[in-house]
Amino acid sequence: MKKILFLSLLVLFVFASASVYAAEKYALGAGNVALKIDYINFTDSAFDKIDLKGGVYVGLEAYTAIYPNLYLGLESGWAGTKNDDTISIGQFADVDVDLKTTFVPIELNLKYAIPLDPNWVIDLGGGVSYSYFKIKAEDIDASKDDWVFGGQVFADINYKLSKEWFIGINGKYQFTEDLKFDNFDTKTKADNWRVGANIGIMF
Repeated sequence: MKKILFLSLLVLFVFASASVYAAEKYALGAGNVALKIDYINFTDSAFDKIDLKGGVYVGLEAYTAIYPNLYLGLESGWAGTKNDDTISIGQFADVDVDLKTTFVPIELNLKYAIPLDPNWVIDLGGGVSYSYFKIKAEDIDASKDDWVFGGQVFADINYKLSKEWFIGINGKYQFTEDLKFDNFDTKTKADNWRVGANIGIMF
């Protein structure tokens, strides 16, 4: 019984020491996970013409350190935009149609964390993405979708609330290939920028 107790305390001590070492060695822990809520804006002029430019993005990211302060991770989320107004399709025509989009990016990112002081950390990074895009006309129950390759660059500013928790603000620009619906090239990209807030945990 004493041996089991001793081994348990030894394991606990080693784990605690490793956690403290990781927290000191890595700006955002040996790994971190964060929930993001952003405003998303599609930059192609086609989205502006049909009033589908801006919406809400909710995402989840997870990173692991591959070198001190250098992190590799995945991010995915959901964004949606919806029009509420009559849209113009030509010089003499206006159409009342309810459109909405669904955008699901899947990203592989590399970021470098720069500690500004014991509490503030700035991240700079970029990566590649494969994203799902769907546009639907609700009035006639018709939709088109596509998967597109792309890439992104981003920056985050985080404040460490404790040894485990952090909050921050983030900004990202993402670019994609042209959307193709049924092999028809729309000459429209799902390029977008996002700005928002995040809350995360370090481990």
